[in-house]
Amino acid sequence: MFRNKKILAGSAAVLASGQAAAYDWSTVTGAVDFSGEIAGVAAIVGILAGVLVVRKGASFLLGMLRGG
Repeated sequence: MFRNKKILAGSAAVLASGQAAAYDWSTVTGAVDFSGEIAGVAAIVGILAGVLVVRKGASFLLGMLRGG
């Protein structure tokens, strides 16, 4: 039980010091632009959604043709 208290106290100290020594990364990451990557991801998601809609539609039509 004593060991768990030491771990808890150590992790609390690390968390408390992490807030005090937090570095502002906005100057480093401010020039990074992810708009192209976001558009690429959105395009891939759109393609995958289209494939799933086509598969569902084909399954629905085949089910109607089978009569059941």
